[in-house]
Amino acid sequence: MAIYDLRPWLSTPGTITSCPPGLEYLHQINQLIVCQHFDPLGALRKFETSKTYEILNNQGQRIYFAEERNNCFLRRLCGFSRPFTMTIYDNVGRDVLALHKALKCSCCWSRCCLQKLLTLDEEMVIGKISKHFSGSVRGILTNGEKLEIQFPFDLDVKIKALMLGATFLIDYMYFELWP
Repeated sequence: MAIYDLRPWLSTPGTITSCPPGLEYLHQINQLIVCQHFDPLGALRKFETSKTYEILNNQGQRIYFAEERNNCFLRRLCGFSRPFTMTIYDNVGRDVLALHKALKCSCCWSRCCLQKLLTLDEEMVIGKISKHFSGSVRGILTNGEKLEIQFPFDLDVKIKALMLGATFLIDYMYFELWP
């Protein structure tokens, strides 16, 4: 696990009853920003060993660090359909969440369709996931691309964690430039 000290960490919150350990950070926020670290050497070689991300609050403080683990052969062979495990760590290096994506084959048509997640009654919106494009090659070649997650303050932390996981899945399925 490689944790970059590029941004300040948010201080560790106290224990909150009925909140899974490590998700206490999510209790006190209504927005997350997910920034992928770009490896220029990996892009030139067309071979990245794993993707890494910083997960920030709206003040730019790091809340979590995420790292993808996958099989590099399947990464090249399967592209966005590949299986992977994304582990999310807190500021002391503790595993907070582990997201697992199975190998799924899909045709090009399913990747082009827009998807949405609402409550069953489709009346209550639980959040918004958006991608901010910098609009330049410089933004792509640096850490300029960001995914933003917004949700109500009082939303259950487990649903906030679910939205964080959905953000990684959306990024891999729709926005990944190269596997």
